[in-house]
Amino acid sequence: MGPRAAAALAAALAAWALALSPGCAKRLDVSGSGDERLDETARGDALPDQGKGESCGPDGGALLLLDAVTARPLSCTLVTVSQDAADCQPADGTCSSQELFRGRTGVQGRAGVTVAWESARISAVAAGYRPSYRDPAPLQAGAGAEIEMVPSDGFTLKLVDPEGNYLTRLQVSFKQRGEAVAQMTTNELANVYFRRSPFSGEPVVVEAPGYAPLTVNGPQDLGGDGHTVTLRK
Repeated sequence: MGPRAAAALAAALAAWALALSPGCAKRLDVSGSGDERLDETARGDALPDQGKGESCGPDGGALLLLDAVTARPLSCTLVTVSQDAADCQPADGTCSSQELFRGRTGVQGRAGVTVAWESARISAVAAGYRPSYRDPAPLQAGAGAEIEMVPSDGFTLKLVDPEGNYLTRLQVSFKQRGEAVAQMTTNELANVYFRRSPFSGEPVVVEAPGYAPLTVNGPQDLGGDGHTVTLRK
């Protein structure tokens, strides 16, 4: 082997080793896959410290904050958590709230919040997300309190059954005029993510294996929060 060939081989081996380096991370897409018109997104799973700064809050907090699209904890993220007044009437614009936590979450996405979860309505605010909420409800056995943080861009949709159970890892098709406009798979939180809402124009038929097709005529058919589809067998 001549000197030039040896140098070329050494460069190729170095590039190959770099590609396998533990420092390289592959972006995962758990928000859906398929049609590029509605469900293609540049949002990938954030690395634990990606865009979060260098510091983290203490671990072990009682409230877990999750990204609704990636289904991953919001690690080391600046967040403000508040408790809304029990007699809050959002329509009159006079709701008051009590700040419970302001700072960074821990590596596991937890914030140090302790309240009477069965009676308190909790809100969380962080850059890049819409104000997100947890309604009053007792904690389930063996589970903590969670808030799904909804991104400020795009449209997030949750799929559940009539009992409210999450339909996770479910393949779903969205059709208009008989043609698929998006084919997606729900994530671990039963969510799918669109670059824009597909429910603002013509009716959309939602289809999933094992469930009856559902026609959505508009946001009024998406549950009380405007972001939920209930599928029936």
